[in-house]
Amino acid sequence: MIGLKKVEGGIAVKGKVIPVYGEYDVVVAGGGVAGTAAAMAAGKRGWKTLIVEATSALGGLATMGLVNIPLDFVSGLGFEMFDELEKMNAIWHRNTDPEKHKLVLDRMLLKYNCDILLVTQVVDSIVEDKTIMGIVIQTKTGQKAVLAKRVIDCSGDSDAAYYAGEEMMQGRQSDGMSQSCSLEFILGSTDWDKYLASELKKNDPKWMETIKRGIAAGDLPFEVDNHLNWITHLPGRPQHCGKDEVSICFVHSRNCYPSDNRDLTRMYIEGREQVDFLTSFIKKNIPGFESCYLSQTGSLLGVRESRRIVGEYILTGYDLATLRKFDDVICISSHGYDVHNFEGPGNIKWAEMEINGQKEYVICNPMGFGTTTPPPNEKRIVNIKGQTAENAEFEPNGYYDIPYRALVTKNIDNLLAAGRNLSSDVNAQSGARLVMACFTMGEAAGTAAAISLTENITPRRVDRKKLQKELIANEVNLGQKFRQIPGLEAGAENFDDRYSNPELNRKKHVTIVQED
Repeated sequence: MIGLKKVEGGIAVKGKVIPVYGEYDVVVAGGGVAGTAAAMAAGKRGWKTLIVEATSALGGLATMGLVNIPLDFVSGLGFEMFDELEKMNAIWHRNTDPEKHKLVLDRMLLKYNCDILLVTQVVDSIVEDKTIMGIVIQTKTGQKAVLAKRVIDCSGDSDAAYYAGEEMMQGRQSDGMSQSCSLEFILGSTDWDKYLASELKKNDPKWMETIKRGIAAGDLPFEVDNHLNWITHLPGRPQHCGKDEVSICFVHSRNCYPSDNRDLTRMYIEGREQVDFLTSFIKKNIPGFESCYLSQTGSLLGVRESRRIVGEYILTGYDLATLRKFDDVICISSHGYDVHNFEGPGNIKWAEMEINGQKEYVICNPMGFGTTTPPPNEKRIVNIKGQTAENAEFEPNGYYDIPYRALVTKNIDNLLAAGRNLSSDVNAQSGARLVMACFTMGEAAGTAAAISLTENITPRRVDRKKLQKELIANEVNLGQKFRQIPGLEAGAENFDDRYSNPELNRKKHVTIVQED
């Protein structure tokens, strides 16, 4: 209890003692896919680890947010996660069952002896001499201090790093606005077979023309988006009987500031209203959905980006377009730009940059030609070589590296970050934020924290070759199948890639609805 004493700018609170909840080797802030992987990586190496999550389950957007598409490269602990999902009939063609996925992550964290705190918010960080010493959490019995030798910020919003006073980036440079946010939803009692066989699925797979007709007919009050972003089939549930369940990304809130609680509230309310009229629109206009009903909306809003750390290296859009490789690679991704438009409908799959002294609108891979938002004044879209769609050449199996330095905070010691809050500009982050890329970044951060503890050094001093060797020894894909990483031995040609990346080898103009 505090007394009310108003002062300029707020109320005055007498000094109080914050009791210590516990002391840990590694504390992970955020229990999404990045956080779960980070905690497992530290826990499996014998370090006392705590993971703190604000919601009621692990997995973040992959579970609570209904983003049931774990895309990008699968490796390391990701193999184990996919294997466990398969055992539970909870994965099919990179579509997962969010409820079973929660249970899989619970079991994996407990297997590696991690302590778990759910429904617990990180509200402050403990810092001394530019070194993070722990975090402050809000519990049902008040605030508690958690002391830690290493902290890994996987909160998505860089909460621990922000409270520690670390330098931040957020949204676009001009005004800090973040790209649009989505509330995903599940529809039940759909006839998936009828939908797949329909002329609409064949001729209008992203529903672009159907949306236009819906607006003209008054079935949609406004253009929520100009296309269907993705639709997935939930495995392990009734199918081939007109009772399939599907998860849909269609809802979009614009003009977003997701670190503002008032704006977050606006987007949740707005999202549910959009789901209501979109369900009616789908039921009326999409074959196979005539008898569908709303089963669920995500309990976690699909925030694509907010606060990002300023690390020892800032990954850039140019790095993605050039498929740049780094000596200190800890994760690879093949996903190109995917900026969900800030203020209006559509996705932006190009980035403005200069090539040979000329301003161009550049894409990373053939998927970029499918952008639903064209460049200003209908300017041409090109690859990094300046080639247009007619003659564009892309590197087969093209991918880019995410360097360890993008996880290492610039100013505060013993603090790492992993997931969508990695050190990156907006364009790079839009590509590097897929579920499995975040998972691998988390595994790398947890492994780095463990090495730093073993050697009694700060994470920024961890030898990248030692980190990479440890990751490769645990089946993490750093691109060693495709190239020799400087300073490491060759001989990884037999790398197990049993869950192949569906984004590799895609041809120009192929319509893909499964995008995150």
